[in-house]
Amino acid sequence: MSRIRVLHTLCRIHSGGVEQRRILLAQALGQDRYEHAVICQEADGPIPGVLRDAGWTIHEIGLAHSILDPAWHARAHAIARAFQPDIAHGAVYEGEALACSIGLRIPRVKVVMEETSDPVDRRWTGNALMRAMCMRADACIGVSPKVTGYLRETLRIPQRKIHLINNAVPSVPPPSLARMAEMRARLGISEGDVIIGSVGRVDGNKRFSDIIRALPMIRSSQPRARLLIVGDGPDRVMLERLTEELDVTGAVIFAGYQGAPRDYYHLMDVFVLASAHEAFGLVLVEAMLSGVPVVATEVGGIPFVLAEGKAGVLVPAKQHAELANAVIRLLADQSSAQAFSSAGLERALSAFAPERYVAEVAQLYADLVRQERA
Repeated sequence: MSRIRVLHTLCRIHSGGVEQRRILLAQALGQDRYEHAVICQEADGPIPGVLRDAGWTIHEIGLAHSILDPAWHARAHAIARAFQPDIAHGAVYEGEALACSIGLRIPRVKVVMEETSDPVDRRWTGNALMRAMCMRADACIGVSPKVTGYLRETLRIPQRKIHLINNAVPSVPPPSLARMAEMRARLGISEGDVIIGSVGRVDGNKRFSDIIRALPMIRSSQPRARLLIVGDGPDRVMLERLTEELDVTGAVIFAGYQGAPRDYYHLMDVFVLASAHEAFGLVLVEAMLSGVPVVATEVGGIPFVLAEGKAGVLVPAKQHAELANAVIRLLADQSSAQAFSSAGLERALSAFAPERYVAEVAQLYADLVRQERA
């Protein structure tokens, strides 16, 4: 049987969840049955090397002036014609646009669109373009029920095209005692400190400001409480100023961007995600796999990830007082914290396992190719 050729079209390859899932596919869908290539605007960091080691070819076509840039699409079409894919699998808006245009130019190609965001702020023009692209698609993946609801209700995509394939996060070994000691020393964490942690790009959507505003309330109950923020981004300077205004500068640790952030969860007593909107929240699953109890906002796909509050505490978005109270209750009740920790770990292992994700994607690929070759 001939190999299935999959052309993945992405915005960029850096360190995001989309790229992490491509690593899962590279590890499981090997060269004996598949041939993979990637088109992206740019690639950096360690992930391109991992994909190349698995036999993937990566084509960087440069930044587009707009999503309809004809020269940009022409470069992608030339690569696609040379590769002759069976499937074009696009993810993120730019990648979806490339997959759609490749499908229009090469009609026999089966197009998979993977929606990974919770586009609450997308304008009607963006929704209209997305709907047009999805109409060419043979399958539209949503990474959570919230996203499949957007495809069905906002874009009005036919149900037969919509596939719920939950995100996946692999388990990783915990850090060694020496590694833990090194991180604590470097970050200035002392024995007895209570660490509230959060991980992500430091931007307005993640609303780290709400966690900082909650910190004085938390410290009134837990004086040794400190906030550890792992990540970097455009809001960092603003957040540093906010810590000064609230007189909690010494209680907030900015760890900056970390290429491998998974070790840092093991420093945390509670993990908090205060996002304004979130399609899924991969960092939640990472925290759950690390055995850390979770407090998160009740937006987008987060309630689904936390099993509607059974695997973590849900709070309203943009309400720092309620967030503070939830953290205070968890820190004061170790039996409750342990119960959420155990429930979160069980939920992560059962619902978001890499094996399940890879099997569902592989089945979708096989079904689409079977239709084409029939």
